Amino acid sequence: MMSPPRKATPPAFSAREFRASLGMFATGVTIVTARTATGERVGLTANSFNSVSLDPPLVLWSLARAAGSMLAFSTGSHYAINILAADQKDLAERFAARDTDRWAGVDYIEGVAGSPLLAGAAATFECFNRSRYEEGDHVIFVGEVERCSHRADASPLLFHGGKFYTEHPLQADASAPQAPDPRFVGGYLGYLLGQASHSVYRDFENAVAAQGLTHIAWRVLALLHDARAAAGQAGDGAVAVGQLARDVLAKQPTVTKLVQRMADEGLLILRADPQDQRRTLVAASEAGLRTARILVAEARAQEQALLAHWSASEVDTLKRMLQRLASGG
Repeated sequence: MMSPPRKATPPAFSAREFRASLGMFATGVTIVTARTATGERVGLTANSFNSVSLDPPLVLWSLARAAGSMLAFSTGSHYAINILAADQKDLAERFAARDTDRWAGVDYIEGVAGSPLLAGAAATFECFNRSRYEEGDHVIFVGEVERCSHRADASPLLFHGGKFYTEHPLQADASAPQAPDPRFVGGYLGYLLGQASHSVYRDFENAVAAQGLTHIAWRVLALLHDARAAAGQAGDGAVAVGQLARDVLAKQPTVTKLVQRMADEGLLILRADPQDQRRTLVAASEAGLRTARILVAEARAQEQALLAHWSASEVDTLKRMLQRLASGG
């Protein structure tokens, strides 16, 4: 029978590989604060925080042995652990930086033994400096929590892969349905898309009508607005009528008549092909571009208001899924 090894074998990976692997573990972000023996404030960003025990209430975090604040934290009686909220990314970066005044303009109140409790933190833990353990190039601090508080509505700041993340789908919208609607009309994709389209367009319809446009005319102007932007200095972004009809999801004869009317109103410029109407080139005039810019700004503002409670990742996922569906798969 083989006896178990008395120590670990040397690592078969580099320090860089180890750090990258550790970075795959998503964590919250804290700022640990305290006072020195002379009353100076110290603080640093740390994501090594974790719970240890409920009874007694214990938490831990770790600090590099070479850290300049090691003396203050190792000899002081108390410290505070501030769990940062999503809107405190700037604080996390500041307290991780060197050669900067970390405390300039920072709002806080005094905690146990003067340890600063940062305003706006998602949670705070005021700890007695119970014990310390030296392991490798770090010291593990175990704190006994004497006071704690939290903001139930706070969204936490996250750290993953060496980056801070301020937006994530951790906050549920209380108004959203908690389960799929079992009815056919409540769960059928075509019906849901129709309802969603109505929610997006119902207020925007008034803005389109105020410019004297139909929805097809608005789509024509929007497409030509994008084509002009893509062309830059290379041209006016003209698009053939046949392509335009396919892009606005309308029949070519309908679009041919529409662009002629819009040209008569000064919104478009036409370069006709006498042999094939489908090859007639259409570009937005300066008046048409001005109208398009007004409506694009209105559309973006209304979209932002509609999705105000969605995270950036949710919006991105929604649009990617809709694009995939629109392309047939």
